[in-house]
Amino acid sequence: MKFKFLLLTIVTFLFLSSCEDTENENTGTAIANFSVTELIEIENATSALNINIGLDNFNHAGGKVNIEISGGTYGTDFTTSTESASFELDIEAGSLVSVFTISPVDNELIEEDKTLTITMTSASGAIEVGDKTTISFTILENDNPLIAIAGFENAVASIDENASNATTINIPFNQESTNGGTISIAASGDAVYGTDYTVAGQTSGTFIVTVPAGATAASFDISAIDNTVFEADKMVTFTIEEVTGGLSIGPNKESVITIVNDDAAPNPVVDFNASNTTTIAENAGTLTINFDLSEATTTDATIELTASGTTTVGTDFTFDGSSTNPYSLTISAGATTASLNIPITDDTDFEGDETIILDITSVSGGLDAGVDQQQITITITDDDPDPSQLNYVETFESFDGSDTYLNDVLKYQNVLVTQTVDATKLIGLINNSGNFSDENDVSQASDNGLNLFYNTGSDSSLNGILDNVVITPLLTGFGDIDVSIDAAYAFRNQNSATVTFYWSQTYDGSGTFTESDWTVMGTETASDMNGEGFGNNSYKRENFSISTTANFYIAIRVNQTIDDSNYRTRWRFDNIKAVSK
Repeated sequence: MKFKFLLLTIVTFLFLSSCEDTENENTGTAIANFSVTELIEIENATSALNINIGLDNFNHAGGKVNIEISGGTYGTDFTTSTESASFELDIEAGSLVSVFTISPVDNELIEEDKTLTITMTSASGAIEVGDKTTISFTILENDNPLIAIAGFENAVASIDENASNATTINIPFNQESTNGGTISIAASGDAVYGTDYTVAGQTSGTFIVTVPAGATAASFDISAIDNTVFEADKMVTFTIEEVTGGLSIGPNKESVITIVNDDAAPNPVVDFNASNTTTIAENAGTLTINFDLSEATTTDATIELTASGTTTVGTDFTFDGSSTNPYSLTISAGATTASLNIPITDDTDFEGDETIILDITSVSGGLDAGVDQQQITITITDDDPDPSQLNYVETFESFDGSDTYLNDVLKYQNVLVTQTVDATKLIGLINNSGNFSDENDVSQASDNGLNLFYNTGSDSSLNGILDNVVITPLLTGFGDIDVSIDAAYAFRNQNSATVTFYWSQTYDGSGTFTESDWTVMGTETASDMNGEGFGNNSYKRENFSISTTANFYIAIRVNQTIDDSNYRTRWRFDNIKAVSK
């Protein structure tokens, strides 16, 4: 038994030794591939990059692979651990990886990013080239060119119309521009190229200034054109609109050049007075516009005024009662001043603030147009409320106790409809401390409100129709409106009245109630309120939503047939609100 075991052990050892010898023979071949296809590194990297070549198995006898690096200059753009851009790399027998390194060269040159191509061109020995034979290696440039910020030296400048020398407009840079570039200049303003000024070497007010590499500034020369015409000073605004190359636009991208007139006027000149009022309320009446004359006129003169802006002549204002536009203002010979009245129309329409822009468009006779102020802008401030922002709230807490307060101060109307009982039994305004509702919380109390009370005391001779309406003043607003009214009843068992809540934008305010003019928002009765849990003298806030296209009224109507069973009624109303949504 021991012999058999020993024999088995010897056989096993010989078998394993045979396998090990076979494996160590390295009789096969291996396929070589790069482990990556793309690499990126910054130019000033401090560590070399490993380039790994992987072998697909270890049962090989080794060999060589040939490497070629293109797209850059060895020693200038990169170096390798093999000290060449073209080399053979030894592959040891049985190895699974072979490595070489590559390093970018950090220089001071300003250039584009550089992309190298690392190629495994061929192999020899027991090594074959696989399908991953190329690496794209990008070296990121870390040396930025100097970008110069360009801006005008002066935001404003002036030149005389009769100046004999050109004026240089400077555009300094904050630093040297490495690459240079171009500056695109555009001109605007009332000065006309070729009539009022020229720019040296250019054919229009829009031109390009070329900036050479290394420049620290740019400039161009402007010359005024001298004429014999009396006119206002002219202005040209030069704007840097675009730059290219190594330039950037700075904050000072505009320069306004004033060409100062040097010609005298043949006649006295007229301008708007600089102290004229330029803002007036719509309901302020008449605005007076004053003119300055440089000296007395020798003959009659005419000033033509043209109005523009958001106003309309004849609707929002007139020229001293005239709707003519342009309007001619006559100045008599010998005058040293002139003025014009402009009546402002006070309407009830919300228009927002409006403007009148007045221009002196021509002057004839013994005057010439001045050069100081030929235009004036007048703002008419609207005094009418914005109808889209309606916020009407009447709490009646301002009541002073007078009998006429509701009608004369608050501008409410009382109207009898089909009423046959005592005509004085109307929805009126009373003070009853703590017995009305609070504006913000209907369950809380206030002191004043509307009240309608009628009681025959079981006297049949006082029976009849109780039917009257209270109407709010005209509410200035339109659109989607939320309406609310607080209501409370008393004497439910004898109170059979129907309360109707209306709105109207066709009612004319005449004091005559025509039901076809009104739209019902809702109705209420004592019985219905009781069914909802509102007892005697408990206020319910009635809420409605309406949509109007014009100013409107709100009305409350109480109608009850007074008879032996329903011989008394009382209704109270408070906190009438109409608020834009």
